[in-house]
Amino acid sequence: MEGAMRTISVRLDDGSEARLNNLCQNLGLSQSEVVKAGLALLQQQSTSPAALAERFGLVGSFSSNAPDSGTSSRGRDHAALLRQKLNLQHKRERQIGPQP
Repeated sequence: MEGAMRTISVRLDDGSEARLNNLCQNLGLSQSEVVKAGLALLQQQSTSPAALAERFGLVGSFSSNAPDSGTSSRGRDHAALLRQKLNLQHKRERQIGPQP
């Protein structure tokens, strides 16, 4: 059983209002349903850096190689690796579409 429902007001600029209306029309959802789905997606993606590093296999894979040793260091390159993996994940999620 759901808890008490609460109404909030949100100020949207013209572009945000147009995006909300387009989403409602394209998805066949109400404004409330679109906002709730957006909150759920944001909550799923807001993960700590440590959890992201573990999820993408970066924990325990750091190297102490010297910068000029000629071998790659996942420790040195962790930001680029994480960004690359996140971009691939977001691309896959956009191809699948929003999940209810």
